[in-house]
Amino acid sequence: MHGLLILATLLATPAAQAVDPAPTIARRPLLMKGEIARIDPYGGWRDDGRSSPELLALLRQQNRWTEQQLSGQQGLTQQLLAEWQTRTRGEPMPAEWLSLAGSQWRMEADGSLWQRSDEQATARQRLAPRQPSSGYYELANWSLHPDGRWLALAEDSLGSRDYRITLLDLASGKTLTTLTHRASDLLWSLDGRTLYTLANERHTLRPWQLWAWQGDKEQLIHQEADPAWLLSLYRTTDQRHLILQSNNHDSSEQYLLDGGSAALLKARQPGVEYYLDTQGERVLLKSNLEGELGLYQAASLAKVGQGAWQRRWQGRGRTLEKWRLFANYTVLQYRKAGDDWLDVLDANGELRHSLPLTEGAGTAWIQGAHDPASQHVLIRRQGMAEAPHQRWLDLDSGQWLNDGAQASTTPYRSERRWVLGKDGARIPVSLVWRTGIDTPKALLLYGYGAYGTPMRPYYQPQVLSLIDRGVVYAIAHVRGGGLLGDTWYQDGRGQQKQRSVDDFLAVADALARDPAIDPARLFAMGGSAGGLLVAAALNQAPARFAGAVLQVPFVDLLGTMNDPGLPLTRQEYGEWGNPAKAADYAAMRRLSPYDNLHVAPYPPLYVTAGLHDSQVPYWEPLKWMARLREHSTGAGPYLLSTELEGGHLATPRTAQQKAAREYAFLLSLAGVTR
Repeated sequence: MHGLLILATLLATPAAQAVDPAPTIARRPLLMKGEIARIDPYGGWRDDGRSSPELLALLRQQNRWTEQQLSGQQGLTQQLLAEWQTRTRGEPMPAEWLSLAGSQWRMEADGSLWQRSDEQATARQRLAPRQPSSGYYELANWSLHPDGRWLALAEDSLGSRDYRITLLDLASGKTLTTLTHRASDLLWSLDGRTLYTLANERHTLRPWQLWAWQGDKEQLIHQEADPAWLLSLYRTTDQRHLILQSNNHDSSEQYLLDGGSAALLKARQPGVEYYLDTQGERVLLKSNLEGELGLYQAASLAKVGQGAWQRRWQGRGRTLEKWRLFANYTVLQYRKAGDDWLDVLDANGELRHSLPLTEGAGTAWIQGAHDPASQHVLIRRQGMAEAPHQRWLDLDSGQWLNDGAQASTTPYRSERRWVLGKDGARIPVSLVWRTGIDTPKALLLYGYGAYGTPMRPYYQPQVLSLIDRGVVYAIAHVRGGGLLGDTWYQDGRGQQKQRSVDDFLAVADALARDPAIDPARLFAMGGSAGGLLVAAALNQAPARFAGAVLQVPFVDLLGTMNDPGLPLTRQEYGEWGNPAKAADYAAMRRLSPYDNLHVAPYPPLYVTAGLHDSQVPYWEPLKWMARLREHSTGAGPYLLSTELEGGHLATPRTAQQKAAREYAFLLSLAGVTR
């Protein structure tokens, strides 16, 4: 990590623009069916098989041209990568080992399995790494048989999140079975005779069927008929019960699998969510039965369906995020006014302790798995200028066991500010910068604003390389996100989605007026749903930003939500709108980034995509880029980079390289060359 301030080289002229024109993306008009039929000028580039030679040639051509345009920043890219290898990452998280069958077990991301007899013993490798030397690989989940002889793995070699389940005999190394087109959920029955998995619906990849594998045979146990609902699996804290869950965007229904069949706990009710857990004889449920999410207790599993639950903890303006059951306590982690808090209840549901975990710029949470018999819980904390660290809380006394003061010699400063929005709403903004740089700074504004995701102000070592070069990094916590609770989320979804964009632009305008910020060097970044946010902001204020990075951006809102055969569409009508409803369609039509591109001086852009991405299919960024190049009167460059061996998320092997290219692109636009 740098010990001294890097003196950024700020050039008097903007970064060099592309000389060679971008290779043409030819029009391929296609009639798009839906509530209102329309012609999509580039819709013909969709190939569900991802194998068309003409398509692959086009994507490779675009990638080569992007590489050529970025060749001048190679030195900066490599310098960033080298810096990141030396930066502190804070206190490492404790290694988590599964105690089962008289041993402790751990799997690594490369697919290797390790076994040890106890904490003092040396671990031995039981399974060699399964990750290939090249290409995409994700180990999404693993489940060990209760006696330790069989291992079930959920793996993805494309990036599509359509997983392959492999069951291995650890003694012989043989493959007992392979199950394809599955979700990543894995659960062994209580007697160890049955492995439960969830089958994905073809094309939509919706987890919709529960299958039981036993002795080389599979049996269908349950099927979710509603196309807007998804299945998932988990085991209760005390390991005594297996839960099959079905839910949509605002409701849930659960079943017990203890007897080998799906026994309904409580029938679904529109708008009501409930999530059950047990510890001994205590049966608790996280639910919004009375409005906000709270904690309730049922007299027994048999009486869950009756709904006569006893309230143990109310929301009252607090957003319940995590909860853990211990033998003598219940621990709840929640957010209040954007800050993280912890409440400890005794076994009778009475409040014993209430502790603030953060204030302002930091974030904290309950870390990892826990031993229900323990009297301690681990809390991990970090901030944008605060490296991660953790401490144990004694649940009986409410005192921290290792409450040493953190070093305060960092040259970085972080804070939360509040910006007045277009309609008078107060929008929280998290910022981090380096002290001692007096010249007006460039600013990178990040946004997401969907699904109620709070976008916590995490410590990001890579961002420090921007800050050392005179850049302020900011997160706009716009409506549609969840930093300020469910109302904040509801106010920025569906027909109210424009508020997310209004908030993002209001934050950009407010920060541009700060004397410490150079308004000519304002940049934007967003990924997935955040890509929609940034792309819509570019349509509505194309001259506001000097450049932007859009990572696997969801930009064809209207096209995707009009196609129920695509993954996630039916499940996300509640988030974005149902085009069958006139008011929803009109709101989406006004917002959809692809459909609202117009003649304007769009700033330089770097856009990424994944060929096998099932959440934001590759054709969305491709079509959007083609249409933007048609309409823009700006000089560009407008760069598209498609990962041909990956999907929505980068693998650990490629993530840093991608981030370095994106940051180097923005730094070059800001006039920073080293």
